[in-house]
Amino acid sequence: MASAVLSLIAPFPAGERRTVGLVSTAHAFSHFYMLVLPPVFPLLHGELGLSYAALGLLLSVYAVVTGLMQLPMGLLVDRVGGRAILVLGLALNGTGILLVGLVPGYWAMLGCMVLAGAGNAVFHPADYAILSARVGEGRVGRAFSMHLFAGYLGWMAAPPAVLVLTGLFGWRAALVILGAAGIAYAGLLALQRGSLCDADERHAARDAAARSRANGERTGIALLMTPVIAALFAFYVIIAMAGSGIKSFSVVALVDLHGISLAGANMALSAYFVAAAAGTLLGGWMADRVQRRELATAVAFILSAGFVMLLTMAGLPLAGVFGLMLGAGFFIAVVAPMRDVMVRQAAPRGTVGTAFGLVTTGFSAGAVVAPALLGWVVDLGQPALVFWAVAGFTLLGVFTLVGVSAARSRLEPAPAR
Repeated sequence: MASAVLSLIAPFPAGERRTVGLVSTAHAFSHFYMLVLPPVFPLLHGELGLSYAALGLLLSVYAVVTGLMQLPMGLLVDRVGGRAILVLGLALNGTGILLVGLVPGYWAMLGCMVLAGAGNAVFHPADYAILSARVGEGRVGRAFSMHLFAGYLGWMAAPPAVLVLTGLFGWRAALVILGAAGIAYAGLLALQRGSLCDADERHAARDAAARSRANGERTGIALLMTPVIAALFAFYVIIAMAGSGIKSFSVVALVDLHGISLAGANMALSAYFVAAAAGTLLGGWMADRVQRRELATAVAFILSAGFVMLLTMAGLPLAGVFGLMLGAGFFIAVVAPMRDVMVRQAAPRGTVGTAFGLVTTGFSAGAVVAPALLGWVVDLGQPALVFWAVAGFTLLGVFTLVGVSAARSRLEPAPAR
């Protein structure tokens, strides 16, 4: 996988490479912070006497605040610039995690997670606005794929990092150290004005908005109220439901359906994530080279759904489960860079931050709905229905792509950037 990453980095000029590296590392922090608390939940449960429901609420508050704040953060990004908002968001996210390690009680922890969730809301709007402004047109798909790949690395790194630091210093000190690391990196980003500046894009957008207002045309967020953006919003909801279904209940379903061990099921889920990380790299290459992205995305969706459907066959050996999870993860992730490039193309100049804030709100909505729905399915004693539902969500994504394609065909080509 390292050689694949290097081959993606190599085509970037030095300035773009620096931008992609800085922004992608910030995104890795975002994903890292999503998983810093679950590894220490047993310690919080024992030491503070908190129920697992109460601990789960910490994550729910974090996710809900992130979802609600993404559109406002996107509007801020397009008004004041991605760098300032990215620095602020990462600092808030790190501060929230750091304070969880310091505060004495549960209600204070909830407040810290509100702060961290607000910080976490900035990453997609700010990151994509910066990358769109700083990376050349023929390389933006690969830039997006590196950004996504870094997010997967953040997820992978969090549990071992938390466990090692907790073993050395205790869970409170571990959270303080990890939160401080994010604050320190935010300070580094604050010094990288040249590599993260998107001012030219915003100035051109303001000039265009002034002309539009003079002509009585729509401006600002009203520009995004289009059938294409609506279809992409639905697409983000669907892809989040499919991914959240796998992340939330595939382990339970695999154990019940195939009789494999809990450790084996968790390893299969890890294999899904490793394959997904690799899939984002291929997806970035395709996003820069494939003209009919909706068709390529639909094919990847159908292949992923096929692998998931095969998981419904009871009694598969562990090797078979691994192979199917690898295939499902790889092809669902191929979609992601092409999906993000489609959003960028649909956003009028200077509204990229708002556009990503809007569609990723749909992503948050899907991630809230799917676990509750599939938890009910598991309670019914029908583990195979988990995979049928995930496959159904994935195939439903194909129909939203038809909507994207139909809406785009009715529009004139977007102006050159």
